[in-house]
Amino acid sequence: MNFDNTFSVILAITPLALGIVWKFSNGSSNTLKSIGLTVIGALAGGLVYMRSAFEIEPSILFLASAVLLSGFCVILCQEDKQQTSAIYASIMIILGLGLGILLNQAIVSRIFLGGLLGYIAISQNREQQNSFRTKIIFLHITLAIIFSLGSVFMSNTLQIFASLFLAVTFLPLAPFHLPFLGTIKGAKVTLASFWIVVWLIIGLSELNKLYSSLSTEMLFTLNLLALVSALYASLAALGQKFNRLFIASATVAHVALIWGLLQVFPSFPKWGIPFGITLGFVMGGISLAFSFIRQRYGWKTLGKLPGLASPMPRFGVVLVLLVSFALFLPLFPVFSGLLVMPTIAIHDVEIVLISFLFLVVWLGGSWYFLQMLHQTAFGEARSDVPYFDLRLTEFVAVSALLLGAGYSGFIY
Repeated sequence: MNFDNTFSVILAITPLALGIVWKFSNGSSNTLKSIGLTVIGALAGGLVYMRSAFEIEPSILFLASAVLLSGFCVILCQEDKQQTSAIYASIMIILGLGLGILLNQAIVSRIFLGGLLGYIAISQNREQQNSFRTKIIFLHITLAIIFSLGSVFMSNTLQIFASLFLAVTFLPLAPFHLPFLGTIKGAKVTLASFWIVVWLIIGLSELNKLYSSLSTEMLFTLNLLALVSALYASLAALGQKFNRLFIASATVAHVALIWGLLQVFPSFPKWGIPFGITLGFVMGGISLAFSFIRQRYGWKTLGKLPGLASPMPRFGVVLVLLVSFALFLPLFPVFSGLLVMPTIAIHDVEIVLISFLFLVVWLGGSWYFLQMLHQTAFGEARSDVPYFDLRLTEFVAVSALLLGAGYSGFIY
């Protein structure tokens, strides 16, 4: 194993080992937070060193940096509560496995991916009820583990289909979105935000490896599937009252744009990866903001606590900014894609499908995001609720995700 490969494995194993140790220990919340933030700072320094010392794709470092920023924000805003130790441990385990997937290649990357899928399955078994939907999720994850570990030994054709299955799982398209919904629904408090970012970034990494192998027929089929997925997810978001499933459905609807625009714009790393990271930060930021309200009041249902912008001005500011950003998300891949023109040749039918997909995602998002904002930030605040605005660390954490989304969407 070369030194650069060894260094990549060390970067991944460090937080992973730390998280496993924390799973079986009960350290002080302040101590765990300090150690966690220090480790993330050291990992960021490791990425800077890799950029200067090794030949590594800039897109890989960008994806890994996004994971670190999300992990930093989630750790920063944790309160000193009974479940905090378990949340810190989960963050470090997910962070280590995610970095192992992103920074390594071939069999090493697939082992880390299999480990992450196994961890997802364990989390699902702990949090979810034994329903038919849960069984489907377990079957899906089992297939994903088989494909992730077995793809190294498959023929080229089977490798493409295995990678495509993993890509539509982590950049979720209906009907391959159930593991994503189940994971976000069952995540503990702020951990849902971190899962959104990590999940999408792994999907972006998979699609980046796969993109050049997709045929014209496969792209057209994915375009159709993306349109169906966007319609379904937009309707699901409109009818969803549970805030986490609302965010997850909105994420699935916007992910469809990535798949639909593959047939239009070349150079996926130049437009798809920045848009995917922007999407992850915005949705992760909304999830993080909602988790603060859930921690305070046990609130899970949209509309139960209206008028929060008045008694909680910090929360109101970040929520308005996040929703404003979310309303214009569909424009980012279009503008980024236009910068890498000329487009590849497409037929009139495909242009119609892509245009319809764009309108579905944009108009649907405008409807359900504004509805969510009206139900949450505006209206008359309840007189029987003692309101406590966001703490400074909570405000900084969400603001950092907003800044990350702005950098990824406008500058990168």
